[in-house]
Amino acid sequence: MKISEYEPGNGADILREIAKDPNWVIFTNDDTIDAYRKSLEKSITYVCYNNGDFCGYVRAILDEGLSVYVSELFVVPGCRNHKIGQALLERVSRDFSNLTVYALSDEDAYYERKGYIKAGSVFKLEAPG
Repeated sequence: MKISEYEPGNGADILREIAKDPNWVIFTNDDTIDAYRKSLEKSITYVCYNNGDFCGYVRAILDEGLSVYVSELFVVPGCRNHKIGQALLERVSRDFSNLTVYALSDEDAYYERKGYIKAGSVFKLEAPG
């Protein structure tokens, strides 16, 4: 298993795999896919490959000098339960050990199983009316 920093060529692998999961359509529909490609490049993004096969990625957002927020963590279904997600999260934590790293999650049970501490929640803000 090899985890490395994102390079533009990794985008095709990421988009191909997340497009297979209906829960990730927000990133792969015609209206958002180009913006998401740019986000992968501008964010803190790491990819994982095993024997040349794409296994997963993590994308995080830096709040300069304060915190890092893991926005997405995805592991290809056939690669799950091999500690790839954990390794991706550990890479972010190690590379930004001087900052607090938070995970924005809709998969709380995963993070709880890994022993991470819940620290609040996330709300979607919309203009009233």
